[in-house]
Amino acid sequence: MPNADVIVAVSTPPGESALGVVRLSGSGCLGAASRFIRFKREPAPRSAEFCEILSRGETLDRALVTFFPGPNSYTGEDMLEVSAHGSPFILSEIMREAAAAGARPAEPGEFTERAFLNGRIDLAQAEAVCALIRSRTRAAHRVAMAQLDGKLSERIRALRDAVLGLLAALEAQLDHPDEEIPVLSREDMGGRLASLRADIDALLSTYPAGRVALEGARVAILGRPNVGKSSLLNALLGRDRAIVAETPGTTRDTLEEQADLAGLKAVLIDTAGLREDSGDSIERAGMERSRAALKACDVALVVLDRSRALGPDDARLLEEVAAAGALEGRPILCALNKSDLPAAAAPDALGRPWPAVEVSATRGDGLDALARAVAEAAGGAATEEGAVIATARHARALESARAALAEAAGVAEPELAAVHLREALLAVGSIAGEAASDDVLRSIFSKFCIGK
Repeated sequence: MPNADVIVAVSTPPGESALGVVRLSGSGCLGAASRFIRFKREPAPRSAEFCEILSRGETLDRALVTFFPGPNSYTGEDMLEVSAHGSPFILSEIMREAAAAGARPAEPGEFTERAFLNGRIDLAQAEAVCALIRSRTRAAHRVAMAQLDGKLSERIRALRDAVLGLLAALEAQLDHPDEEIPVLSREDMGGRLASLRADIDALLSTYPAGRVALEGARVAILGRPNVGKSSLLNALLGRDRAIVAETPGTTRDTLEEQADLAGLKAVLIDTAGLREDSGDSIERAGMERSRAALKACDVALVVLDRSRALGPDDARLLEEVAAAGALEGRPILCALNKSDLPAAAAPDALGRPWPAVEVSATRGDGLDALARAVAEAAGGAATEEGAVIATARHARALESARAALAEAAGVAEPELAAVHLREALLAVGSIAGEAASDDVLRSIFSKFCIGK
């Protein structure tokens, strides 16, 4: 139901700008605004009106004011937006006047939370609003827009309806054993449960790519000393971030920077060079951090120097990366650096099984191809514009539902099967926000910016 508690917030970023938007929501927002906005006439719904804004009895600004009566507004309740000049002083004065008129400052995400509570959007779509605001790459934007458009919600509703239909058939059979209700055979029950689990598995299979598209891929840049790892980092970033020197072992620690790789958000991790041994304790500590980065990354990018012959040290490095990749199931790529120099040996001689891209970190050759290869290996760039699982909360809910369905398939007693079906129904419904606890809502909306 619409909230009588009027909230107000500046919905544009802090600082000077051409425009600044102040948003009010609540059933009394128009009355509160009328105390500091001089309307020429009764505000027409969803029609911008040029008004005089007052502060301390004087003209503060002239701005566009738009009134959105509920329930056809973003929040589902009466809502008003003031588009003023983007002066921090003007915006703070509007906030002060709104507070004097009875409005209180909005909490982070409170406008979108009201939209959810008033049935304008479900919880998955509310989360998509935050993801859309935070999107910095094409892949993240694509996933967030698909979720906001309800493509995930549609799949979840279909899955929930299927579980509910099976539960209803089972409970009708249990509650009315003497009536002529079609008997749900064990074979039919097992087939429908298997189909439901297959649907969940299909959704869960999108999670690795969806997570990477939304959160970004951690890409560890690995290699022996002086193969050009730091130069490659700088080249991919388009700026000098890491120190580059001819002396081996310059990089002693990991260095992380965000980058856009062919539309995929990525965190590039420059690492200390890996070699057999070192008498320098600081360099050894750096190599241990390199190995930790290898274990924690989404993509391992091995840099090789194609201008010199590859030897046993390179073979050991490739074996170490391959062993770690096999354990964690992560993709591995090779960047054959220094392509501007004559090639000394073909790296295929080492039996390298991974995709490789020839690059020159100094001239910039092959960088676009390498970015595309990393994005493809991470999986986020290939995310379809459909129903995608992109958050750990959604993945956990589906895993719980799948486990409950497996339990239902493994019991002979219909009563116990019904219990597990209700567990699955609750888990699936939690994605859209059915019976969401206050703790869950606080956790989700606390991540929002104030004013949205």
